[in-house]
Amino acid sequence: MPRRLAFAVHLDHPVTGDHLILLPGDVPPRELAELITHPGAWHPDDDPDPEPDDPDTGDPEPDSPPADTDGDTPPAKPAARTRKARPDTD
Repeated sequence: MPRRLAFAVHLDHPVTGDHLILLPGDVPPRELAELITHPGAWHPDDDPDPEPDDPDTGDPEPDSPPADTDGDTPPAKPAARTRKARPDTD
């Protein structure tokens, strides 16, 4: 699957030396894509090397609760909000 740019990228063409501006959503040719090394330049939904799904491990069902990694620790409670005392301005 070709990778799409998430942001505009400025670079010089490796053969011609022309200054190029690639726009968000563009799918650059392979020789130009190899010059773009910043991972943030690419659209997050595009995976350059997708790993095949392993049927033995399988992903948990989306409706299932997260796995409990530490059974002795209760879940964290939100901190109570407090209000600072106002000095009298009378």
